[in-house]
Amino acid sequence: MGLSDKDIVALSGAHTLEPLKFDNSYFVELLKGEAEGLLKLPTDKALLENPAFRPYVELYAKDEDAIFRDYAILHKKLSELGFTPSSSGSKTVANGAILAEGAVGVAVAAAVVILS
Repeated sequence: MGLSDKDIVALSGAHTLEPLKFDNSYFVELLKGEAEGLLKLPTDKALLENPAFRPYVELYAKDEDAIFRDYAILHKKLSELGFTPSSSGSKTVANGAILAEGAVGVAVAAAVVILS
């Protein structure tokens, strides 16, 4: 995908601790260390232990504008890469729209129920 170390760290921070607010709290909490009731996954710990990732964690913890800026750039980059579905359960149609076979099946079943 061509993601840099900075991209990986910024993407990791996309899952913040407050569901309706995007901020730098994820990085602040990572640097605080172990906290009761806070689950740290191996990928979270890797951000602190990997010497290429940790400087970005430290930057984003102290500079919320930096994570906003870098995440916006990353989000644009990922959006421009597009989406290529796996061969299971999806088909690409000529105009680039994705039709999920499972969703089509649900829609057909719903239509049958409504019409009967």
